[in-house]
Amino acid sequence: MTDNQNTSQPAESKPVDNSRRQFLKYAAVGAVGVGIASAVELPAWSNQLAGDNQKLNKANATIAQQSSQISTLQTQVASLEAGLSGSNTINILSIDEQIELEAMVETIIPSDSNGPGAKEAGVIYFIDRALSTDYGTNARMYMQPPFVQPGTAGPITVDNISYAAGAQTLPWSAGTKYQYNMTLRDFWKLGLAAVETYSNSILGANFEKLGSSDQVQVLTDLFNNEPTSFNGIVPQDFFQELIFMTWSGFLMDPLYGGNAGMVGWTLTGFTGADMMDAFNEGRDVMKLMVASSPTAYPPHSMGQYQATLGLLTGVGMGSSGSSTTPSTTTPTTTPTPSTGPTSSAGATTSPSGMNMTGGVMKR
Repeated sequence: MTDNQNTSQPAESKPVDNSRRQFLKYAAVGAVGVGIASAVELPAWSNQLAGDNQKLNKANATIAQQSSQISTLQTQVASLEAGLSGSNTINILSIDEQIELEAMVETIIPSDSNGPGAKEAGVIYFIDRALSTDYGTNARMYMQPPFVQPGTAGPITVDNISYAAGAQTLPWSAGTKYQYNMTLRDFWKLGLAAVETYSNSILGANFEKLGSSDQVQVLTDLFNNEPTSFNGIVPQDFFQELIFMTWSGFLMDPLYGGNAGMVGWTLTGFTGADMMDAFNEGRDVMKLMVASSPTAYPPHSMGQYQATLGLLTGVGMGSSGSSTTPSTTTPTTTPTPSTGPTSSAGATTSPSGMNMTGGVMKR
């Protein structure tokens, strides 16, 4: 073999990578399979998504409804809190007594086409406030014995003195008719319980559950002294107190807890403490004197008038809708209705005291 001899050999060919070819084949087939699977599964996913959206919308609607209910409850709570911080609080009367008494005062002054009645005026709050103060504890009444009911048939003996004709007879509205060895607070509670007992005995139900005509009948029976047993109280005496305090709560200055929104004054046309131009209404006394037509002023409470003078920071009784609206702060010192000194001896005559309580006279 010579040096010039060509010793090169043909290049060796690379082996075919069958595994790679198979991968590409499978990949291509796989890609086609994914496309087919996606086409099949997309409708299923769309249906599930639509169902989830429907559930979500339903949940959102429920949340919105619950949010509305929560908002309503918050409003109610705020209203209750405002009532508790203002004049609409109950201190003496039980729940059952409140329900009964509200039905009684509503029977006496019902709400009708003429306007709101005793219920809307908050008369029960006025009565409860009175019973929770000096009025309810007889702080300004003569409360020493003897205790003899007016009209008691003789002969009777009082302080070792005999009276053949018995005790004197007093007129319907006489303050000296109160001859009970109990506070007015107890008087009211015993009277309310006696009304329920009597109502059940003749009509088979509590007073508040009776029809309006039956309720009127029960109150008429009290006036006529029909109940033979009334917890030691003369029925007419309780009826007289009920009537007096109902009308007082309806017509009293709102400063005392009743006449809410001054509905009583609005009904009767009474302007209350409206001191002519005190609320910048544009009319003084001289202008009113020469006016060609009468001027009807809206009512204002004493609390509102005092607030304009800077004497009170505000009152928690209803606004009359005037330009001067009181705040909801209860006065530091609240006047309370009171009874005057009353005789406790039915056989003798003692002077009866008369006190003005916000424009309504009390024995």
